[in-house]
Amino acid sequence: MPIDLDIRDHELLGPMFKEARQEGRMEGRLEGRRAGGLTILRRQIAKRFGALPGWAGERLDGLSAADLEELCERMLDAKSLEELLR
Repeated sequence: MPIDLDIRDHELLGPMFKEARQEGRMEGRLEGRRAGGLTILRRQIAKRFGALPGWAGERLDGLSAADLEELCERMLDAKSLEELLR
């Protein structure tokens, strides 16, 4: 006869497991949002200013999701890649 136990039902470990799982999901969402923003911004920059130089790629890779969102807005007014990324 198989034993059917679920850690989520455990009195002590259950809440810790659920919290850790929820935190993992939140981190995954944030990382997905950042990755999506980075992909879109790279495409926009390439379309508007041409191929992305190495220094610009490194700069973009170090930005947070919020910073990337801000850059997406600044893309509308930037006259050059240097102006956008300063």
